[in-house]
Amino acid sequence: MAQHGAAGATIGQRISEQESEERFSPEERRKFAERQARRDEATVRSDDLREQARQAIERGGLPREGDTRAGELVTVERMPLPGRPPRPVHVEKELERLAGKEKGQRAWRLYKRAGKEFTNEQFTDARKTVKPLSETYTAIADLHELHGLCLYRLGKWQDAIVELEAFRAQSGTAEQHPVLMDCHRAVQHWADVDELWVELGELSPSAELVSEGRIVAAGAEADRGRIDNGVRILEKGWKIPRDPMEHHLRRAYALADLLERDGKLPKSRKLFAWIASKDSDFGDAAARAES
Repeated sequence: MAQHGAAGATIGQRISEQESEERFSPEERRKFAERQARRDEATVRSDDLREQARQAIERGGLPREGDTRAGELVTVERMPLPGRPPRPVHVEKELERLAGKEKGQRAWRLYKRAGKEFTNEQFTDARKTVKPLSETYTAIADLHELHGLCLYRLGKWQDAIVELEAFRAQSGTAEQHPVLMDCHRAVQHWADVDELWVELGELSPSAELVSEGRIVAAGAEADRGRIDNGVRILEKGWKIPRDPMEHHLRRAYALADLLERDGKLPKSRKLFAWIASKDSDFGDAAARAES
């Protein structure tokens, strides 16, 4: 796990003007305000489109997958992330600063043990180990990150959301946005998925992270019965790479799956066949290419 800064707003809090003056340069504050303005404008447009779509469905009496209205409001008030994340904080040193040498070293050993348990897929044990740390040292983003990932792997979506939203706010990064988006998707917080996807696209931390977020965003559209939208998200900017990496194959698989669900079978099978040609053991791609 990466080391992250503990500076940042906690969930539901706003950074005061004085704190903003102290922590960010004029250029950073200007970019910050511009991103917020773009997001507000996009939110208005998105809300209008959702309302129009909902009314059209109701007028036509068309079936839909579940009641999506409950997920059309953002559930977490988020401060936009800074253009440049805070300076990384070393967890060991931060624990010693907060708890003293002896207690800090004990907490550090527990944190490392939790990380090892997580790596070994002992998610229940890892959660038990890291939970007291994240509750005691609430200003250390990495503790919330590991606790949130444990909860995610255990399917405890709401609890994972709390921890990963804290990580986002304190670390100032989008490194766990795909996981956080997937948690919100699991409990049908559609507006949160949309907002986090926009933010991930703005920050573009890495091709792998954006690709994972794209897959979640497309899946959330499909969950709402909007498979065409999901296909468009996955197809945007897509080109068959010469030397595909894991995230390319995952994106292609998600796209082929939605194309199949959308009735575009030849296109879907062709993409499944390409995946199987690059990795014959990639899920059931080979079988679906011939189905």
